[in-house]
Amino acid sequence: MLFRAALKLRNILILAGGILLMAWAASYAPEAGWIRIIAGTAAIAAYIAGVIATMRSRDFRREIELSGKLEDISRLNNDINEHYRRVSRRLGKRLREKAARVLRHRDQLLHYFGRYSDDPVKQRIMEQALKLVMAYLKLAASIADRARELSPRCFNELAARINANHRKLGTLKSYQAVLELTKTIEMDEKLLKRMKEEKKSLETAGVRLDQIESNIVSFKHRILSNEISDTGYEEIENAINEATALDSALNEHRRYRRRNSMH
Repeated sequence: MLFRAALKLRNILILAGGILLMAWAASYAPEAGWIRIIAGTAAIAAYIAGVIATMRSRDFRREIELSGKLEDISRLNNDINEHYRRVSRRLGKRLREKAARVLRHRDQLLHYFGRYSDDPVKQRIMEQALKLVMAYLKLAASIADRARELSPRCFNELAARINANHRKLGTLKSYQAVLELTKTIEMDEKLLKRMKEEKKSLETAGVRLDQIESNIVSFKHRILSNEISDTGYEEIENAINEATALDSALNEHRRYRRRNSMH
């Protein structure tokens, strides 16, 4: 804040005027050093007074707040682009097309926002809209990752292992070996049950992902038509919270399944 106030054009001109005054004093009375000292002191005092006045200015404070908010929005937008680059290959064709479509909606919003960036309400709405886009991308990546881990091949391999171990039980003669293999079968059956439950959760998350995209489109149209007010902030925040909760649930299912598969 101090640095920006110091570099305001008005204050730079005051400083430049002081330097010119010192130069004039030096050329006018080269032997009178005290004149240069007085001129320099006056110039510095005027510059400091100008900087202080700038920092106290209500317009300057609003300018700083606007600049900070725009920097936050720009940073969030860059985070979205970086996250998409990081996960795009993992999404698969269908989800990648959906994510690209959402990013196009984002771009349209940013273009509109560029014309009204000094509006505090639109700043808050835009920031929330970008957070919703980020939540969408994170959820899409989690769905893609879980879908690969819960593919039909994974189910078939686990079911085949369970069946093979059931057949093997009938050939074992050691009581201890029977106990150990029975434990293995029970763990695999629990894992299979858990995977089926997770598959259902994944289907629900996929439906919710489509709903979030619809929300983004709806919010975009309302913002572009100027039909959304400050209350829309809460609507978008609720959508963000739902997407985040689903993403957390999918990752928790994954962690639980991995812990159990290692035992």
